[in-house]
Amino acid sequence: RSAASSTESEQLLGKVAADVERAMQDLVDSKQVVVRRFVDRVEVEIRTDILFGSASATVSADARSIIERLTDALARFPNPVRVEGHTDDVPIRTRAYPSNWELSAARAATVVHIMSTRGMAPQRLAVLGYGEFRPVESNATAEGRNQNRRVLLVVTGLSGTPPTLGTVAAAPP
Repeated sequence: RSAASSTESEQLLGKVAADVERAMQDLVDSKQVVVRRFVDRVEVEIRTDILFGSASATVSADARSIIERLTDALARFPNPVRVEGHTDDVPIRTRAYPSNWELSAARAATVVHIMSTRGMAPQRLAVLGYGEFRPVESNATAEGRNQNRRVLLVVTGLSGTPPTLGTVAAAPP
């Protein structure tokens, strides 16, 4: 990438972060939503306790409105958005969710579904379920487990035209 396009991408990500912070200000102030800025991405972390009940990927009306507000802030930008689900390490074994992987992926998919029905282009969206395997805190305490139960939206910079499916970049000799 050229330095100019890299700078443009960084500036666009700065605007994304500012718009998200503005749209979610009350939740940012109460630490329920955290916006982190990086050179190549913006991360929007949402505590799952404000989105989902225990062992559930169903959102309440309040949670839906939070996701819709976030979608409205992101919709005007062209950047790809990866939605990651994370859980604590407390085992789950239900008919719907035989493990934390399924639960984390289902939660991320619920967020993506709301975003796409709110008008965000589905081509921009991706779902990842990490289960309990990427903790940010120790699972030894209730507070640590609560920190680990989260949905993370990763808004990436624009890197030009994505490769066409089925094409393989040649490796250098």
